[in-house]
Amino acid sequence: MRIFLVSIVLSIALFVNGCGIVTYPKERLRDSIIKLCKDEYDLDVDISVFENTLAIYLPLTNLFDITLSLSNDAQDKIQDVLLGASRVTLSTDADIKFYCVITQDVRLPEIQLVIIKYVDDVKRAFFQDISRNEYFKRTIIDINENPQAKKEKAIKNVFGKMELEKEWQEKVLDDFFRSPPSSLEGIGYWQGKFYIKNITLEEFLAQQMASRIKMNFRAQDEMKKYTIRSVTGKFMSRENLKFFLIDFSAESLLFINDPQEKILSEEEIFESIFKEISDVIYGYKFENFDLVKIIENNTNEKLLVSKEDLYLFKRGKLNIGAVLEAIQ
Repeated sequence: MRIFLVSIVLSIALFVNGCGIVTYPKERLRDSIIKLCKDEYDLDVDISVFENTLAIYLPLTNLFDITLSLSNDAQDKIQDVLLGASRVTLSTDADIKFYCVITQDVRLPEIQLVIIKYVDDVKRAFFQDISRNEYFKRTIIDINENPQAKKEKAIKNVFGKMELEKEWQEKVLDDFFRSPPSSLEGIGYWQGKFYIKNITLEEFLAQQMASRIKMNFRAQDEMKKYTIRSVTGKFMSRENLKFFLIDFSAESLLFINDPQEKILSEEEIFESIFKEISDVIYGYKFENFDLVKIIENNTNEKLLVSKEDLYLFKRGKLNIGAVLEAIQ
C-alpha cells in the first residue's frame, strides 16, 4: 500500500535524526504520543503499553470508501500515526520491541485494521540490512472482524436466551470474557478497552509467515493457478520441541486427473510455502526452534523440516528436492 511504502522512507529519516536521543522518556510515553498526534496531525488517539508492546488506537469516520477499500484520507491519517509511532519507538528509553496501530471506523467498529511492526526492522532498514520490499513484507497488516466484538455478540445471544439481567451479563463478561488475548489474532480495541498482549518474536514470525504465504500466492504468476483458502501460523512448544506450525488449505484452479501431475502440483505448493518460511527464519537468523511443520488440511499431508536442514537449504548445501522428499 502507498502509505506503508512512504512511511518506510520517512521512518528511516526519523531514525537518522533521532538515533541515540531520548526524546520521549518512558515515564511520559503515553502522554507524549497523544500530544504528538494531536499537535502535529490533529488526530485523537488512545494509547496502551503492555510490557514490550505499544498499542495505538485511531478512530476514523471514513476508514473505507464505497468500494470497501481504504479511503485516501484514512491512508494519510494512518501513515501519520505510523510515522509518529516510529519517531517515539526510536527515541525512547522504554523497552518497546513491537508497536501496533488499531484503526476502526466509528460507524462500524466491528471491522478493524491492525498493523504490527517490529522496531528492529526499522533499524535494519536504515542500515540497509534489509530492502524496502523486505521491510514491507515484515509488516503484518490485517483487516478482520473485531475479535472481542464477535466474542461478546455470541455470548450476549446466549445470555438473551437465558433472560439474564444486563447487570449480571456485564459482570460475567468482565470476570470471564474480557481478558487479554492469547494470540495476535485476538488483538483489538472494543468499547474503550484495548485487547493487546506482550508480543513475542516467535509468534510475530509465525504470523508473518502466514501473511507472506498469502501475498506470494496472489503476487507470483506461477502460483495464481492455485487458490489458498486459509493459512495460519503458530509457534508451539510441546514435549521438549519448539516448532513453527503452518496449517493451510489450497486448491488447484485447474482440473488435474493424472496422479503424477497431482503429486507435482502438491510439491509445487509445499515448495512455495517452505521457501517463504525459510526466508523469514533465515532473514531474522532465528535459531530458537527445532523444526518447521507444514500441514495441508484438505489431504492431511505433512512436511517436517529440521532447523539444521532449513539452514543447510538456505546456505545452498541442500537442494529443494531433498527437502520435499520428506512430504508424508
